[in-house]
Amino acid sequence: MRHRFVLALLLVLLPVLLLASTTHAQDLLTLDEAVARVLEENYTVRTARNTLEIAENNVTLGNAGFLPSLSASAGYTETISNTEQQFLGDRGTQEVDGAKTTRQNAGASLRWTAFDGLGRFATYDRLQAERTRTALQTETTIDLAVADVVIAYTDLVRLQQQLEVLRGAVEISEERLRIAEARFDLGSASELEVRQARVDLNTDRAEALRLESSLVEAKADFNRQLARPTGEAFTVAPEVDVDASLSLEALRVRAVDANPVVQQAEQRVTIAALTRREIAAERFPQLDLTLGTNYANLEAESGFLVSNRSVDLSYGLALSYDVFDGLNRRRRLQNARVEERNAALNVQDVRAQLDADLARLFASYQNSLELIALERQNLEATRLNVEVALERFRLGTITSVELREVQEQLIRAESRLLTAQFEAKRAETELRRLAGTLVPGDAG
Repeated sequence: MRHRFVLALLLVLLPVLLLASTTHAQDLLTLDEAVARVLEENYTVRTARNTLEIAENNVTLGNAGFLPSLSASAGYTETISNTEQQFLGDRGTQEVDGAKTTRQNAGASLRWTAFDGLGRFATYDRLQAERTRTALQTETTIDLAVADVVIAYTDLVRLQQQLEVLRGAVEISEERLRIAEARFDLGSASELEVRQARVDLNTDRAEALRLESSLVEAKADFNRQLARPTGEAFTVAPEVDVDASLSLEALRVRAVDANPVVQQAEQRVTIAALTRREIAAERFPQLDLTLGTNYANLEAESGFLVSNRSVDLSYGLALSYDVFDGLNRRRRLQNARVEERNAALNVQDVRAQLDADLARLFASYQNSLELIALERQNLEATRLNVEVALERFRLGTITSVELREVQEQLIRAESRLLTAQFEAKRAETELRRLAGTLVPGDAG
């Protein structure tokens, strides 16, 4: 009887060992593997990279207007005519039926803008700035996807550990029921005590089953994040380490240079200024150089000309200027200046929000680290209480209700510790994301 009691205690005091044995029995998915997978296969990340590819394709001299435009045309027509021609004087008349006339022509035209008020230079710079902003948006998307995966993985670890806690509670309840039945057989316990022990055991089993269902759902969601089949089975590591060495000042210094959201806001200022320059360039006239060639051939079976063939070459300058456009250019320029001011204000707002988020998350991070230390002490004391309570219950010096109360204290203590660890890791992840250090290879 004694060895069964010791076995139950070991199952309560060493849930991590049970978790480790379960882990080795299944396919282990590490956090690093999950991050690598999301970087390559996540649909949102892949879409963001495709959008970046479009922005990169847009940065060309032709898109900015530096290259000439060349157009070519060719045509062939054939006409069949019935004609009756009467000439002046006594020259008589001429009738022709089914006279065929063919016309052939081909030409090419080259046009190049020699001057447009330097608008092309502003356009090219804006396209480059748009590409940079899109790259920063892609980086933000990747950071968010990785942060989501790290937090989701940490939550899976928490659920997995919580399940082991509940399984340990089931073991305690089974041992409690066994002791209650043995005491009932000896006449030292009532049937009510046995029934209550069985009810509490079933309650613990039901809680474990519900948590198992939640864990299955969370794993299906996690597989979706990794672009894997939702039913693909895996297990996670027994725990996720929390970095307790983060410094608020170091994070702030890093975030100023590496936070992609701040950098996007700064790029918007650049884009607004370049857009204003493009509009301002419209105040100047546009000078185009033109060069063209044309070939034409006519063959007729009636009329004065039997054939006519020509080859032309044309070249010249074309100067154009909008003298009056209903003051629309002036309105657009004024709006562009306002957009530039708004973009500058947005940079200040984003930086202030970043600083506030860092302070808030760092406070949560520190609080969670302190809670981890406290809850570990509480858990150690509560485990000792369970050990003592089980022994005293076996000896009959405490009631079943008192044992149950100690058991629930253990469950709550373990749950609080797991929650504190999860909150600390989540705060650490968000802090690293804001500082631009979450994904290896981030800017800076």
